[in-house]
Amino acid sequence: MTSIQKHFTLAALIFFSGSINTLMADDTDSPASPAYPRPFSRPSAMGKDYDTWRDATAPDVGETPVDVSRLPSRVDNSTRPQFPPIYQQKGGACGQFASVASIFTYEMNILNGTEAGTAANQFPAEFSWSMCNGAKNQGSEAHHGWEVAKNIGIPTVKSYGRVEGDKIGAWPNGYAIWREAMEYRIAGYRYTPTATVAQIDEARGWLFDRNQPQKGKQSIGGLLALDGRMGELKKVTKTIPEGEYLAGDDVWIRWGPSGFGHGITCVGYDDKVGFDVNADGKITNDIDINADGKVTLADHERGAFIVVNSWGKTWSKDGRIYLLYSAMVDPTWERGNYLGRTQVYRHIPQSTLKLKLACNKRSNLRVTIGIAGDKNATKPEHEFAPEVLNGWPLFGGRKNNVGEVPLAGPGDESPLELGIDLTPLLNKLGPDHHGESRLFLSFSCAEKSDTTSVLHACAIRSYDKQGAFVRESDVELKDGNFGDKPLSLETIISEIKVSK
Repeated sequence: MTSIQKHFTLAALIFFSGSINTLMADDTDSPASPAYPRPFSRPSAMGKDYDTWRDATAPDVGETPVDVSRLPSRVDNSTRPQFPPIYQQKGGACGQFASVASIFTYEMNILNGTEAGTAANQFPAEFSWSMCNGAKNQGSEAHHGWEVAKNIGIPTVKSYGRVEGDKIGAWPNGYAIWREAMEYRIAGYRYTPTATVAQIDEARGWLFDRNQPQKGKQSIGGLLALDGRMGELKKVTKTIPEGEYLAGDDVWIRWGPSGFGHGITCVGYDDKVGFDVNADGKITNDIDINADGKVTLADHERGAFIVVNSWGKTWSKDGRIYLLYSAMVDPTWERGNYLGRTQVYRHIPQSTLKLKLACNKRSNLRVTIGIAGDKNATKPEHEFAPEVLNGWPLFGGRKNNVGEVPLAGPGDESPLELGIDLTPLLNKLGPDHHGESRLFLSFSCAEKSDTTSVLHACAIRSYDKQGAFVRESDVELKDGNFGDKPLSLETIISEIKVSK
């Protein structure tokens, strides 16, 4: 792959030192399970063997022993300058505010050595949300945003802006925005269960230094995505009483007893935070408070994650709240038992496709791009179907992710200018290929549909290894209409050079 991949070097600042309130060892001998929970951690279209961490360079969960003795009692990564301001979400984009606006922004700033205080260093929730919300005000999963970042990338808030309520489902019009998005990518993401003490310890290690201590260097912890039921929150939201550690702060002792799921961001932990859940006058981790005949994580009244919500900076005082570790053991809300993490990288495209395209129902659009190393070839050697121009079938669990709306967005039938990264396709020709190749473009619409589409312009853009623009070559286009019949185009790409 011809790209500059500045993968994370790991590291993290100790935010709080002091005695560690050691968790009870009822299940600490059990390893942090590397199993992939289903169904929401793997897009169904990718199959059961899809490894979401496959391109990440850090060890997968369970590969590195967790030395809990090195962990401080408190870590709060939201105090770092790489973490963005607290958001006030719009619509049902909570999953994207957690996975993209918060976690992706933080990780990319860590990678780039920048701070999240400006729009140039923040990434919007709405870009990925509009790829998977059916052009409606409906929810999405955190991994939807991470898959968008893997396949397309995420533009900055500076270039993309913020989407208001009347623009839900709108896609950005302008090649420059799509080209910028190609640079900011997800290498891999991972969901893991968090229902035992060992798994909590592994998560604490990730929040502190990604479970990869580096002697003599400051460490930088990662963030985690989680979601839980948020109905009737008053029943589970408690205020730490006077005389206790962090008195006056709010803590969730359980997930809400009803309602839909809500995505939030886990930014750290505090082993000293506690609450007397069973009202016996003491805060313990070694008493069977749920009367199941054993002491497990579910019985812990001390130790909590620090989570950031997307309900504004004045919610729960400052937009943050504590969540007891024991809340992760909730048989009525299984998905609350999982935490998601990710690794980012920078990608420099070498070749892109610039399109100006109109379609009255984007869910029916079908586009295939192929390449052959022989300029005189009559068929491609390698092909791919860009997710963004094929209805995002990756999210197969939800029918029609992009919405039955025009390509540009609801009520907007004007042509949309966008870009597609061709670099991964060209790399399939191998590192030894040089010279001219033939590109095959196929545009069509779903069978038995009344969809009409027009390709107004098409060009190939080339960049050097540093990402500087080299040239643009127009693809000859006589009649760009397609719908009842497909449109096929072929062109020659010159001097393709792919580095190892």
